[in-house]
Amino acid sequence: MTSIKSDYCKGTKSSFADFIRNAKSKQKKRVYREVLTEAIKRQNLVLMEAEAKSI
Repeated sequence: MTSIKSDYCKGTKSSFADFIRNAKSKQKKRVYREVLTEAIKRQNLVLMEAEAKSI
């Protein structure tokens, strides 16, 4: 079984990792807020679709 961590330890860099390391707290909070808002919208949509199918 391959560990997820070992796949990322090969020296490759991602823009996400760079953002987490280098962004200011204010920038991170803004991004987290946007991501959480979108996740909540999608979860609510899934719940509404499931409810519509059960009716």
